[in-house]
Amino acid sequence: MNNLLEYLERIDKINYVINVLRWEMDTTAPKKSFDYLIDVSTKYELEVFDLVTSKDYINLIDNVINSGEFNDLDEVEKRYITKLKDEYTKFVRVPKDFYEEYAKLKSNSLNSWVEAKDKNDYSIFKPYLTKMIDMTKKYYRYMYPNSNNLYDEMLNDYEEGVTSSTIDKLFEELKPEVIKLVKNLKSNKLKEYNKEYSNDLLINLSKYLLDYIGFDNSRGTLGIYSHGYTSKFNNNDVRITFNNKSNIFDHISTVIHEGGHGIFEQNISDILSKYGSYDIDKYALHESQSRFYENMLGRNKNFFIPIYDDIKSMLKLDMDIEEFIKYFNDAKASLIRTEADELTYCLHIIIRYEIERDLFNDKLSAEDLVEVWNKKYYDYLGVEVTSDREGILQDMHWSDGSFGYFPSYLLGSIFDGMLLNTINSKVGDIDTLLREGRIKEISEFLNQNIHEYGGTYNISEVAMRVCGTDLEVNSLINYFKNKYE
Repeated sequence: MNNLLEYLERIDKINYVINVLRWEMDTTAPKKSFDYLIDVSTKYELEVFDLVTSKDYINLIDNVINSGEFNDLDEVEKRYITKLKDEYTKFVRVPKDFYEEYAKLKSNSLNSWVEAKDKNDYSIFKPYLTKMIDMTKKYYRYMYPNSNNLYDEMLNDYEEGVTSSTIDKLFEELKPEVIKLVKNLKSNKLKEYNKEYSNDLLINLSKYLLDYIGFDNSRGTLGIYSHGYTSKFNNNDVRITFNNKSNIFDHISTVIHEGGHGIFEQNISDILSKYGSYDIDKYALHESQSRFYENMLGRNKNFFIPIYDDIKSMLKLDMDIEEFIKYFNDAKASLIRTEADELTYCLHIIIRYEIERDLFNDKLSAEDLVEVWNKKYYDYLGVEVTSDREGILQDMHWSDGSFGYFPSYLLGSIFDGMLLNTINSKVGDIDTLLREGRIKEISEFLNQNIHEYGGTYNISEVAMRVCGTDLEVNSLINYFKNKYE
């Protein structure tokens, strides 16, 4: 066991360097340094590739699995080590020269997306996206040579056991109910509230909110980037980015959302963290946690009651809490996924899922995406896409090959409807807990029942363990109807 742990530590330290290089490119590095940083990053990625595809590695894993010591391990460790072997089995099939080309393409594609979004010009990104789609198909064909459905393999990589047929069933049950609710929405007719804030002030506000919900700022840091995300370097180094835009309500929601990711990562048990920060099968579960904090908690008026005076003072707001909270719950059809309310957000994900599914079933190409994207937005949400930046270019996911990730967001929200009922019955009335400033009691329940186990159990298993039933959409539909009808 010690030999395996030492080997995994080597991998983890190299991954740390790769993460730092990506963070630098995203936050502080000058653009003219990107080519060099990509070369350095690719060098380290190839080192990791060699380590995780070597015979020494699989021999260490097999030695542990076949030893008497394995039987004495906790169930979570047994499952984790077994998954390491499964990951090796598929990854070892990928040729090194192909992987090197793919790693460089991902970095260049991501940087191209940033430029295209900044210039509002899809044509800059389209050649990279076309190549990324093609290379991703090849990547999965190497790992799954006998597969009849590559997209199912992509889905399975992000959430074990989930297939397009599973998602089709859940999403098709949810979609008509959401579309019906969206069509009947009545706007709050809120006046536009845009105000510029300095990066320093937003960072201080973010730290305040993160601390309040249970994120340990002494083990995290913040940076400015065009897209909000959370990256775990190790248990004591979890980094969060956000975009400094004039919409303070979007900023607050983004920080609470990313804080949910960060709390999850910081509270994985020591039993698992000793194996390093290697992520396995916790993407939908991760999104369930970020979206639970953002929506079920962070859009609830009671969340802000104990802290609104502080927020109002920090931001120099000229509104009372009643007006303030309306901005978080003004459900209406819009173009931008990350700025969408919790109801219409479902349709943003369904659109992306349907496009991805058709892309990898050879029904679409990068040439078709703008037209298909714009049509679906009009058909489902009734809005017209007016620019590439607010349409096909708004997300970073496809630029780095993260096909199959988008459904994780909505699977997470579906689980959140179930989780809300569970917390109300097992922890206490959520409105009361929030109103009394006891949100960390909710965080503690999540730490102990979900976060501690990392990616040991997939979202279907967690639904059964925590909520006592398999994934179902009725809980989320009822939540939406109670709130928006």
